[in-house]
Amino acid sequence: MQITQSTNKKALQVATITFLLGTIILMLYLISESAPFLIAGVFYVFIALVLNTIMLIELLINAIINHRYYKENLITILCFLINIPFAIGYFFLVTHHPF
Repeated sequence: MQITQSTNKKALQVATITFLLGTIILMLYLISESAPFLIAGVFYVFIALVLNTIMLIELLINAIINHRYYKENLITILCFLINIPFAIGYFFLVTHHPF
């Protein structure tokens, strides 16, 4: 599917970048078990939460305004929201990891 709306493209870029950065920080923490990576991860989660919330609001507004592109908007919102289960899983992994 071709993404034509700039808001949707930007949202997918934000979702991809926040997912990759979060994964990198998690991997660095799990490998090193270093407190600075844990602290960086906590700050990163707060920053990502604010950024992703703003982006989600922008996506919802875009979906209302450009309702004729409902399929593209819905797919983008679903792809954007898929980061939530990953974030919960990462949190569980950090707090309960058996390493």
